Amino acid sequence: MPASASRRPSSAGSSRLSIGQVLAQLRDEFPDLAHSKLHYLEAEGLISPERTSSGYRKYSRDDVERLRFVLRAQRDRFWPLKVIKEHLLEHGHETDVTSIASRPGPSAELKAVRLDRRGLQREAGIDDDLLCELEQYGLIGRDQLFYGNNELEIARATRELAAHGLQPRHLVMLRSSAEREAHMIRSVAGVRSRAADPAARGEAQDAVRDLGEEMITLHSALLRERLRDS
Repeated sequence: MPASASRRPSSAGSSRLSIGQVLAQLRDEFPDLAHSKLHYLEAEGLISPERTSSGYRKYSRDDVERLRFVLRAQRDRFWPLKVIKEHLLEHGHETDVTSIASRPGPSAELKAVRLDRRGLQREAGIDDDLLCELEQYGLIGRDQLFYGNNELEIARATRELAAHGLQPRHLVMLRSSAEREAHMIRSVAGVRSRAADPAARGEAQDAVRDLGEEMITLHSALLRERLRDS
């Protein structure tokens, strides 16, 4: 629904939440959530709160759940806003992010995890020697108390590559390439993050996600093309 649809007066103000109340409800799960982020998502048509006759935004319970879906899809699935918007138009927000059958995007299979060292080894199917090598060559950070989605994906992928003779020392060039790509993306998005408008900083964070997803897509396509030609 376009943001312009929110310019209707609320007929049930007592059952609606102010922007401050919405932030208070969601801040435990999304501690960095700010007014500017909500304004940006509204401008992009992801949410559309009602307006009082005085122009104040009022959010229904359904608005809050829709917002929760959008934020989880960004955080847990790394979905670009355009993918989230398409999903909302087609399916709505009542399907839980972690149980969506059709998951677009190359990072979409990621599921939020929080593992200790032994848990990472168990879930990834690696031993401590391989994990120590991953740390030694900078593929996974040292001395971490907990490991998340990225570390689990790295550990699983390197296990499969090691089975074919590609050890962590052979993969340092991939880490270096990823660092250069991340620097390039931050440089592009950094122009927006330095803007005076707080909403622009929220836009910059989303731009980093979107650019990263497109970079992954491009990298995968280029690699497939080179392998086909070999």
